[in-house]
Amino acid sequence: MKLIDNIADRSSFYLKNKYPDELPSEQIIRYALKLIILNVIPVLIVVMLAAYLNIVHQSITALISFSLLRMFSGGFHFKSAEYCIVFSSLMIIVISKFGFLLSDCSFIMYCVCIVLVMIYAPSKIKEQTRVKEEYFHWFKIISLVIVSLFYIWDNPVSNLAILVQSLLLIYRKGGEK
Repeated sequence: MKLIDNIADRSSFYLKNKYPDELPSEQIIRYALKLIILNVIPVLIVVMLAAYLNIVHQSITALISFSLLRMFSGGFHFKSAEYCIVFSSLMIIVISKFGFLLSDCSFIMYCVCIVLVMIYAPSKIKEQTRVKEEYFHWFKIISLVIVSLFYIWDNPVSNLAILVQSLLLIYRKGGEK
């Protein structure tokens, strides 16, 4: 059993037994705990590493930029939540630490992002959202607006975060399982 599932299972079992009348079903508690764990742990890891490296402002900028675009554009998903947490946290830290190196390439990054979002967004979101597929075109439009707004803001860290998220939209056809 995976680490996060194990923590959510044990915690929901404990909470439901301790407060049987006050809480909803164990499955609902488990789902809520897993959602909290999957969203809070990466942010905490990023903030702690960023504080150690003295790049908190840049890391929060990268985290918001990346997450905002990802919310509407979708993208690659690891099979394991643990891999996702590690990869995402390290990726945000690397973007935050080295994003300034690409400050002269913002227009090229913008063009690449626009093309990728136009071609691939939204990507792999059918199982991630309750929004009907007939409205997915709005996700593409919102994603394009987000990319454009961050280009206008012209922050090298946010531009790199947007580029990385745009690259995660690319998927293989035919070879996927």
